[in-house]
Amino acid sequence: MLQPDAGGAPAPSAALPRRRASALLLDLARAWPAERISIGDLLTALGDRGYGLVMLALALPNLIPVPIPGLSGILGTPIIILALMMLAGYPEPVLPRLVRERSFPRAGLEAVMLRAEPWLKRLEGVTRPGTLRLPSRAVELPAALLIAINAVLLALPIPFGNPAPALAIVLTSVALIEADRRMFLIAVVVMLAAITIDIAIVFAIIGLGKAVAELL
Repeated sequence: MLQPDAGGAPAPSAALPRRRASALLLDLARAWPAERISIGDLLTALGDRGYGLVMLALALPNLIPVPIPGLSGILGTPIIILALMMLAGYPEPVLPRLVRERSFPRAGLEAVMLRAEPWLKRLEGVTRPGTLRLPSRAVELPAALLIAINAVLLALPIPFGNPAPALAIVLTSVALIEADRRMFLIAVVVMLAAITIDIAIVFAIIGLGKAVAELL
């Protein structure tokens, strides 16, 4: 259960058990006392759980559609920063104040988690925890680089371009949380595929634009 700190902002309980990500994120969304939750609040509540869980929480709303305008930009930017920090070797996720102050409705996060929990549980159910050696720069460097590229694509207003990079980041986050070697390898393939898909969409839009311009 989350407890408010001296300034009134909720903080994670010291006795919070190490639970699966699906249950923890849903409980967080349900228990949050305010109508909105900021990126900083989310980082405070989940930061001690490492990069994987924070990036999972930020990527899921882009994979599960919710009616929140500009959500991909709000949540994509901190993923970029987190990936770059991971790439640089920072042991814990930290975000600048400008990004931490961005917020979104708590109800939106709860709606996302209610829809995502069943398949996220199934995904967690097929993992093989502990088969991926972590911490390891040999794992973290390529993961962080590919996550950063996918997060940039996620943050850009590419038509129909959100699902592929969001799925790639979700799979990678679960692989890192569970330290699952097999899922990590699958996630790397999905991240590369997502980059290819979004680049293809961009080139298709550019080509369509040129074709329309020639007709006018």
